[in-house]
Amino acid sequence: MMTIINPNELFPTIDFTDGERFVPMHSNYIQLDRPVEQDIYLRAHGQFIIYKRQGQAFNTPDKKQLEVSGNNIVYILAKSDGDIRKFYENNLGNIIENKSISSEEKASVLYKCAVGIARDIFEKPDAKETVGRSQVVVENTIQLLAQSSDAFIQMISLSGHDYYTYTHCVNVLTFTVTLLSEMGFKDPKFLKEAGMGALLHDVGKSKVPIEILNKPGKLTEDEWQIMKQHPEFGAEIVEKGKMPERGVDIIVQHHERMNGKGYPQGLIGGAIPIASQAVAITDAYDAMTTNRCYQKAMSGFRALQIITQEMSGHYNPKLVEAFIRILNHKKDK
Repeated sequence: MMTIINPNELFPTIDFTDGERFVPMHSNYIQLDRPVEQDIYLRAHGQFIIYKRQGQAFNTPDKKQLEVSGNNIVYILAKSDGDIRKFYENNLGNIIENKSISSEEKASVLYKCAVGIARDIFEKPDAKETVGRSQVVVENTIQLLAQSSDAFIQMISLSGHDYYTYTHCVNVLTFTVTLLSEMGFKDPKFLKEAGMGALLHDVGKSKVPIEILNKPGKLTEDEWQIMKQHPEFGAEIVEKGKMPERGVDIIVQHHERMNGKGYPQGLIGGAIPIASQAVAITDAYDAMTTNRCYQKAMSGFRALQIITQEMSGHYNPKLVEAFIRILNHKKDK
């Protein structure tokens, strides 16, 4: 018998080990007047029946008819978590724009999409379509953050305390877009390109041996030299997918430091673009405040203490001040 997921759970944990699952979705999520990308089902008398086949349009009259019937829950038949993420990604623009969907729901959907894309990129770094997918999720992140003052808090609060490269990248995206906006950068093109670089800043680590990435002790000199190549590995990966130049710069430069003590080029001060300077800060902060295999998470206060004192000269002080402001705003909420 096919398992039915509880429609009252916003994002249920689903076990696909023994087959497909009917997964509930609110009809508000579906993009109107556009062909659906997956078969859509309704449930009636304990049975699931096809409502819209893939390629058929879900129109405004269809939506109104469901509302009149009091049946706002539809289902997709999913073989894996990827099918669920595909549904969210295909309808992401509508979900973010829809005023009847709460900011909390939007943040949850967006975070799920962003983490899934980041995971796919790290598992298949040479897939060209991942750069395009990252652009969609970044554009919607920018839009959501602009819609609601609570969206930043909701996005960051969705992250756990353990470090995973893909969740780290989503956190860095959220922090970076918010930080640059706080600094007065409002141009959508600038924020989109910076956001894409932030989301993919560590993609080059997919080319670093896992035993080096997860080594609990200090790296040897040879291992460190390999690790230091991940910014350039990342640039090679994303250039195949036509990443904007600003995004490539961030990937190459997110370990550069204002005092010239960074890598791979040892750039100094203003030679480092402002977006790359921002990612350097948000990357360091998020890495320090999450548990890693070789280091327990620090408090936010301790991480900022290191950034402002022990690493004084590494980061742009104006950006650090702005970052502290947005973190204080988070605490105030």
